[in-house]
Amino acid sequence: MKKHTIYFIPALILLLMQACTTPKYIHDESSLLRQQELRSCRSDNVFCDVMTGVGAVFLGAMLDADVDFYPSEQQFKKINLINTVGDTMYVNLLTDVYWDENNYCDFMDIRIPPKMRCKVMVPIDANYNLYFSTTPESNDDEMIEIFTNDIKKISLYPGLTVINNKTKKQLK
Repeated sequence: MKKHTIYFIPALILLLMQACTTPKYIHDESSLLRQQELRSCRSDNVFCDVMTGVGAVFLGAMLDADVDFYPSEQQFKKINLINTVGDTMYVNLLTDVYWDENNYCDFMDIRIPPKMRCKVMVPIDANYNLYFSTTPESNDDEMIEIFTNDIKKISLYPGLTVINNKTKKQLK
């Protein structure tokens, strides 16, 4: 049993450290700060829900009564952006949802290395325009409109939004 514990504890620590790190692929300072704020807000919500649930259990046990506990609604979710090509993918996420009084909840200058993935925390019930390209210039960006409730992961590759001639003929 001790043999397995030696490998299990370091693996668990590495997993927790990876889960707690902020996205290392976001290079825009304001977007990185916004991502950290979203993660902090989500962590606070989860902690409060856990503590309220534990309190409801204890209160129900002390009063010998049923105490109903309804966790707060989820406000944020992670979207997994996957770069499937052998080149760096440049991604921008733009929305019309406000994060504070002056700023939208946009995430700019996300650079995903080849064959890697990036998890981005986004608000629920938000429409995003996802612009991506393998070049840093914006003149060749492709765009996908996503609704955050409907999607968990997106595999990005050049030509994703291009409809080929065969598909065009089938649409007519």
